[in-house]
Amino acid sequence: TTEGISTGQKTKSLICLKGSNGKLTWQRVRLGSTNAQPVANLTPPKGSIEFHHWRSEDKVVLQGIIDGFQAQYPGTKITQVITDSTNYQNLALSKVSVNPKAALVTVFRGQQFTDFSKANMMVDLSNERFVKQNVIQSALTPGTLNGKIYAVPYQSLFNNPIYNAELFQKQGWKVPTTWSQTLAFCKTAKAAGFIPFAWPGGTRGNAGQILNAFMMNSAPYATVLKNATDIDKGRADLTGDWFTGIAKQYKQMADAGCFPANATGYTDTVAPADFAAGKAAIYPTGTFGMSSVTKLNPAMAGKMKIFGLITTDSKPYYEGITNNTFILSVSTKASATDQKIANSFISYLATAPVAQEYAVGTSQHVSVINVDYSANPDLLNTSDIMGKKLLLAPRFLFLNQGVVRDKLEDALIAIVGGADITKTLADTSKIIKQGLGA
Repeated sequence: TTEGISTGQKTKSLICLKGSNGKLTWQRVRLGSTNAQPVANLTPPKGSIEFHHWRSEDKVVLQGIIDGFQAQYPGTKITQVITDSTNYQNLALSKVSVNPKAALVTVFRGQQFTDFSKANMMVDLSNERFVKQNVIQSALTPGTLNGKIYAVPYQSLFNNPIYNAELFQKQGWKVPTTWSQTLAFCKTAKAAGFIPFAWPGGTRGNAGQILNAFMMNSAPYATVLKNATDIDKGRADLTGDWFTGIAKQYKQMADAGCFPANATGYTDTVAPADFAAGKAAIYPTGTFGMSSVTKLNPAMAGKMKIFGLITTDSKPYYEGITNNTFILSVSTKASATDQKIANSFISYLATAPVAQEYAVGTSQHVSVINVDYSANPDLLNTSDIMGKKLLLAPRFLFLNQGVVRDKLEDALIAIVGGADITKTLADTSKIIKQGLGA
C-alpha cells in the first residue's frame, strides 16, 4: 500500500492493491501528499534575492535555470551565493540571520536543519500546493518537523555502491545479494586482479557512506534508531554488541580482500579514478559519485549500475539506502516580497521540466514527480533502485557529527587498517565521552 508513496517517479504508473473485500484492482501511484496532479509554478513579484548554497559543481546548471526564470519574469533577479560545504555548515546560520536578502537558503539534513529550526529561520511551506503535489511525499521527511514542512529536499540520492556493469558482464560476475555472496565476490574479483571495492578509507566523508548499509539491516529500524541515539547522547558506547557487530563486519570485508591495499590512505581522489579506469569493480559511495567518474572517463557513461550492499544472509529489512538533500528553505528574515520570490523559484524548480534540466545537467536524481531521466543514461540505469524497499540514510542518525560520528567512523576505518576491534572501540568510546562531557 505504500509502494506508490515511497518509490517511483511517474503519476501514471500503476500498482496492484487489494481492497478490504480481497479484490485486486489497478490504481495509479500516489506519489505526492494528495492524488492531485502536479501544478505550475507560482508567479513572483519584481525584486531581487540571494540564493545561498554550497554546490559549486551545480553553479552553471543552476545559472541556466535562473536565467530562464528571469527571462520569464523580467524585473525579478536571483543571485547565487556559494560557499564550500564545510564553511557552509559552520557559518550559514550566522550569515543568513543578519542578511535579509538571503531569502532562499539550502540546509543540510540533520544538525543544520535542527539549528535553523531552533532559530526560527525557515518559513512554514506545508500548505503550498507545489509541495503537496509536485514533490514525492517520502522525500519530504528531512524537511519536516512536528508535522510541518519547513524546507523541500531537492536531490534524491542513493547511497549505495555503484558497479561497472560492463566489467561484471565480461568477467561473468553476479551482483551479490547476500553477505556471503559479497565476501565471496571480493575474493573472486581480487584473484582476477581487480580492486573489489574502491572504498575511499582516506576520505572520511565518503568512506562513511557504507556505514548506511551496515546499519540498515543490523536490527529492526526502531532498534537502530535507539542504539544510534543512545550513542549520540552518551547513554551507550561503541563497545556494545550492536556496534561491535558492525565493526566485525567491516573486518570481515577487510579479511576477504574487499578493500584496496593501504585502504586507510586510499582517498576519494584515487577511488573514482581507479573505478573510471576499470581497475576497480565497485565504487561504494552513491549515485552522486557518477558525475565524477564520467568526467574522468566519458566512456563510462551508461556503464554504471547500482545495488544495495546487503549485510545479512537472512531476509533483509531494507534493500538499499536513499537520502534526500540540498534542502531548499525560505528565510523568515527576508521581507514578505523577497519570501514570495524565493517561494516562487522553489516552485519553479519543482516543475518536472526544470527538475529534469537540473537532474540531467548535474547527474543527480531529484525529488520531483514526473521527471524523465532518459537523457542521462547513468541516472536511467540507476533508477531501478527506486523500486526497492529503501531506508533514509541512517548514518545521519548520529546528529553530533564532530564529537560522535566522525570519531566512530575513524574507528571503523582504523579497524579496516588492522587495528584491534576491542581496543579501538574502547579507546574511541572514551574520546567520545570526553567530547560529550560525560
